[in-house]
Amino acid sequence: GEFNSGKSTVINALLGERYLTEGVIPTTNEITFLRYSELDRKDMQRCERHPDGQLICYLPAPILKEMNIVDTPGTNVILQRQQRLTEEFVPRADLLFFVISADRPLTESEVTFLRYTQQWKKKVVFVLNKSDLYQNTQELEEAISFIKENTKKLLNTEDVTLYPVAARLVLEEKLSATSDVGKKYREIVFAESNWKTSSFYKLENFLYSFLDGSTSRGMERMKLKLGTPIAIAERILSACETLNRKDCESAEQDLSSANEIIDSVKEYVIKMENESISWRRRTLSAIDATKSRILDLIESTLQLSNLDVVASFLLKGESSTTLPATSRIQNEILSPAIADTQNLLGDYVTWLQSNNAREGRAYKESFEKKWPSITFSDKNYPLETYELLRKLDELSLKAIENLSANATSKQFEREVREVDCQKDHIDSYLLLNVLRSLFKMAAPMLSLLFLETFGGLGAAGLSASLLTSILPTTLEDLLALGLCSAGGFIAISNFPARRQGIIEKVKKTADALGQELEDAMQKDLQETTQNLEKFVRIIGEPYRDAAQNRLDKLLE
Repeated sequence: GEFNSGKSTVINALLGERYLTEGVIPTTNEITFLRYSELDRKDMQRCERHPDGQLICYLPAPILKEMNIVDTPGTNVILQRQQRLTEEFVPRADLLFFVISADRPLTESEVTFLRYTQQWKKKVVFVLNKSDLYQNTQELEEAISFIKENTKKLLNTEDVTLYPVAARLVLEEKLSATSDVGKKYREIVFAESNWKTSSFYKLENFLYSFLDGSTSRGMERMKLKLGTPIAIAERILSACETLNRKDCESAEQDLSSANEIIDSVKEYVIKMENESISWRRRTLSAIDATKSRILDLIESTLQLSNLDVVASFLLKGESSTTLPATSRIQNEILSPAIADTQNLLGDYVTWLQSNNAREGRAYKESFEKKWPSITFSDKNYPLETYELLRKLDELSLKAIENLSANATSKQFEREVREVDCQKDHIDSYLLLNVLRSLFKMAAPMLSLLFLETFGGLGAAGLSASLLTSILPTTLEDLLALGLCSAGGFIAISNFPARRQGIIEKVKKTADALGQELEDAMQKDLQETTQNLEKFVRIIGEPYRDAAQNRLDKLLE
């Protein structure tokens, strides 16, 4: 019962002496076992305190020859340790005396404790102490009725045993009649009509009857006593099953969490793929810009009005002099573009490796934080585990490291020199000298010369008319007219087509390089993310295996 309900007074009344301390504040701080011992003097006692919070007192009280009485802390004590001691002792008891104070019957803490005792199926005897507070029997009956109705519901039984007592009055009576002790004294007092004390002796008779194995109550006690180990075993089994179920759920959750962490790498892969798009766009943009500059240079260079180029055409690449366009492509376009692209791809590779290293550390810390009790030394992992975060073939850099501005510009010059005008009957050197002479003359004299000297050539004149309609400048018209009127057919009309061929070849080469770099950058990305996935699987495997092994053992 609760503190100050009179538990110690009830026990003292049963013992016939004031062995236990009584008071209005909690006086019982631990489980107190009262056992019989034959001592030299009746009022002497010997107590032993155990480290588990139990106090064993040996007393010469005759009733203890038949039983051991245990005094427990109250059900509403401040210290949870005392409450726990009381609850833990319930399974060991053969009979529970639940002491209720008449001034506050069935408090919330008492109801809670009664519900707790139900799991052990113990016999509970209710002792309504301080019943002398009631003015008459009617008040007493009302209190008894109230307690029985509510305890029947709580205990789910129709058989509720309740004794109203005034333990303090009984103790005083026993102390004042020290010459009358034992059973004889109880019989004398029980014969009296004082209802305030007589019920206590009925309680004593119930106790002796309950302890007597020959009575029905004694048989009930034997059944309850035998049922206690079974109830304890059932309770332990149920607790074990509950713990096992919780452990299984915990192991399953750990296993699921480990798998989720490992699978979350897929989200990182998607994030990296999205962010790598901007890197590829920047690379392709640089290539497109370079291509555009080269194409503009071709358009402005490969003109019939450009004497250096024409000379190269006519000489069919026999000149060893480097074209000015070649130098411009090498020094002003390709060299800076290649350097910028290499720097960009270097930054891209660094970005991949740094992201991998950061994510790898983050995943390792996630496992360690999630399961701090599980520790794995780095020595337990394969030697190449941490190398995975730095390993990268750098295919994107290799794709451009062999690209030379000098070699590329030389290739461009060779392509230019292959664009020639086919000659027929006229020596190329003679034509070149004629062209140079023609360009030195003034425009009017060039016209007069062409009209007087070559005007009668019908086929050549027709060719000159056709070329005049397609050449962009007057100078080119004069050049074409001179070439076609020189006395032989020169396929000047083939020049624009050959120039377009160079343009297409530049476009094709640039597009192929762009595709190659894009593929290499994608492969670098895939290698990096695959290495991280492998790293996370390696460092996560011990945690996953620990959870799986624990789950397997629990399910065995």
